[in-house]
Amino acid sequence: MKSEAKAESKAPFHKKLYWKQVDIADAEGTIFSEVSRNRSQTCGAIDFNALSKILEAEKTKGSQLQRRSSGVLSKAQMRNVGTKVLSDHRARNIAIVLKRMPTSTVDLVEVLRRLQWEDDRISSDDLEQILEAIPTPEEAKKLREHSSAEDCQRLRDVEQMVMPLSLLSRATARVRVLCIARNARLQFKTTMRSLARIRAACLAIQGSGMLRNVMLLALQLGNFINHGDSKKGAKAIAISSLLALRDFKMSEGISTLHFLCASLMRSDATVNAAQVLLRELQPAERIAKMQVQGLSASMKSFTRDLDTIKSECQNFLAEYEGGTDAGVESLEDEEDAKEFGQELAEVQAAAAAAACDMLDSPLKTQREDEDATRWVEDVMKIRGSAQRRLRCMRRILEKLCNLLKADMDSTAEKVHVTLRFCGVMLPRASSTEVPNDLEALLSNLSEFTKVFKEHWDEVKKNMAHYQQLFSDSASSSS
Repeated sequence: MKSEAKAESKAPFHKKLYWKQVDIADAEGTIFSEVSRNRSQTCGAIDFNALSKILEAEKTKGSQLQRRSSGVLSKAQMRNVGTKVLSDHRARNIAIVLKRMPTSTVDLVEVLRRLQWEDDRISSDDLEQILEAIPTPEEAKKLREHSSAEDCQRLRDVEQMVMPLSLLSRATARVRVLCIARNARLQFKTTMRSLARIRAACLAIQGSGMLRNVMLLALQLGNFINHGDSKKGAKAIAISSLLALRDFKMSEGISTLHFLCASLMRSDATVNAAQVLLRELQPAERIAKMQVQGLSASMKSFTRDLDTIKSECQNFLAEYEGGTDAGVESLEDEEDAKEFGQELAEVQAAAAAAACDMLDSPLKTQREDEDATRWVEDVMKIRGSAQRRLRCMRRILEKLCNLLKADMDSTAEKVHVTLRFCGVMLPRASSTEVPNDLEALLSNLSEFTKVFKEHWDEVKKNMAHYQQLFSDSASSSS
């Protein structure tokens, strides 16, 4: 009886639709009543034969995937015969990672030993996975006790597979070095581009004539409302105060922002102030959602990477493969130093030019970014012994880090000036990081430009009414 019930409950197509069934004894009065079914025009619309064909095809596909998954799992579990050094859980996890690798562990170890970061057989994602499979110092010590050819043959397959990694010195550090080499250019380029965009936004905010006009008119309106005299009261207001103009309503549903727009339109009907404001603040709008904290995190990450390379050079350089001729390598290093110095000067000049010309066009900005980071590809082009690669990499990262710090300092200074320009007063901090207050400023500006355009369009549609207000005011004053 139990087997019959189990057979009935089993889905005929190996898949079930899990839904919530309503437990009712009588469907009368519900949408599923017999009367409702008779009224329905779609009850016979389902072609169950066609549906069966689709489900049968999916059933066959699912069976094939299940067999394939079982095969992969059995391979990952490996041969469970032989001497065990690793725990079963640890051995299973290592086997899964190493079986996914596009190369054997012998080839992988050769890449790591020579620091051949240009080897495209192993992706950056593969390198991140390899970190999980590298034996710990304790595991490596136990594995090395079985490193002789005879003892190694007695080990399980997974221990044999991971043995080359346990015999490689500084295995984890080597993987990290390769990851740093591959990520340096992208990390540098991304951070430099973000800093350049922030400086461009600062230039746009300070250089926007329309923003200045709106702020000054808002100050006059607020002082007149609060003190009856536009020259009394506040001397400056924050950008966030502009949004308060929208919420201050006067007679006939007119807000203070409506009146400001009408005043601008009256002073020069040929200028669309909303479009001008949007155009002038476009660089700021582009980064309105930027997370400033991410820049500090990126800078700290780059510094940590440099510290890692410095530590390997200062403390463990002897454990890396050296060249056959130290004199030749030393001469090559000196030539590289001159070349990198010249390239650094070019990068600094290009970066400075990019900051000044950021407002011109997005296409020009893209070209400037590419020029400013073009030479960073040389990290991946370094060749020679592992020792030489490590030394040259250290030199490049030091110069990149210095360039990023200088760029960060310059950007932080410009942000402080811009915040003060917009009425945000900050204590003079010793930190050279970009203040988080920039996020609030950019968010307020982005919101205000949208609100300003909405009010401008409303005033434009009903400008005749505002002209009448201005005319009545002129008549009464005369």
